[in-house]
Amino acid sequence: MISATNTEIEALAQTQGVIFLGATTPEYPQAYERFEGWIGEGRHGSMGFLENHASLRQDPEKLLPGAQAVLSFALPYYQPPEPKPRVALYAQYSDYHRVLRRKLESIAEALFAAESWRVLVDSAPVLERALAAKTSEGFIGKNTLYIHPKHGSFLLLGEILTLQKWSADVPPEIPLDRKTRAGGCGPCRLCQTACPTGALQKDYSLDARRCLSYWTIEHRGAIPEEFWPWLAEYYFGCDLCQLACPYNKHAASAPVGWERRAFPDLFETATMDQARYESAFGGTPMTRAKREGLRRNALIALAVLEDKRLGQALAHIDSDPSPVLQETREQIRRFKPALCAASTQRQPTR
Repeated sequence: MISATNTEIEALAQTQGVIFLGATTPEYPQAYERFEGWIGEGRHGSMGFLENHASLRQDPEKLLPGAQAVLSFALPYYQPPEPKPRVALYAQYSDYHRVLRRKLESIAEALFAAESWRVLVDSAPVLERALAAKTSEGFIGKNTLYIHPKHGSFLLLGEILTLQKWSADVPPEIPLDRKTRAGGCGPCRLCQTACPTGALQKDYSLDARRCLSYWTIEHRGAIPEEFWPWLAEYYFGCDLCQLACPYNKHAASAPVGWERRAFPDLFETATMDQARYESAFGGTPMTRAKREGLRRNALIALAVLEDKRLGQALAHIDSDPSPVLQETREQIRRFKPALCAASTQRQPTR
């Protein structure tokens, strides 16, 4: 390993377009206890994968036996939001897992000997926000995200786990009742009031079962109609709690060279075949919802917006074997019966 100070690592990170958050030890007993309780209450919904690999998640050192330290980094991704309906900002770029991994691997190769490190980018069971919050700057906000007082929360996190000993940061002491120079939410509740579905709880936690991101990305079945109105704003993910946060008034922008992708409109998304799905969304986080999920979301958005192309889009579902799309079609007929009737009447005869 080369001898490097935190300042030198910050400069190295800057060349990669990422932010060096700091160094800490690979442990977070209080955060894991809180996570375990959250899982026990079922607030993760149908995301069963969060229940897997509990021992690894509890003790990150097991991901690289003998690990002494964790270096935390962030890839900023803020850009001004596009017109509605839209997708969450992070999903508008090529897949951040690959982008951030390459950047962190370059940094690790410059710092450490081979086989003495491991890069983690949402690719292993580790509580990344908890690790980031143990560095000398930043905290977990009421939106449950890691917030950096200078860079905001539009940050994708990644870590270098290393066998090398490192001087651990001392996290700031942030009171709950007021904001300080080091950060904190204090009495501010803008994110919680901005959440249209009431997913953000008073105890700084999230109920995924009420989160628009959960329903439009992770859930594989039909979406309950109570959440439908908000798909006219976001049909994949949601940024409303972050956009409301005062810390994001000066959010760090995405690095130069990492450009937004252009996606098909709602009608094309609702009716796309596999080839079009792969060409339009391949290599982006949008594939997390799979083709069925994106078509489902786009159909709902078309219905909520009372788009005149809804009838044509539904016609594509008639012969589709997907149970989710068939159920969504029936939901639309209940949700917007008059619109469906009018759309059917407008269809050209064959």
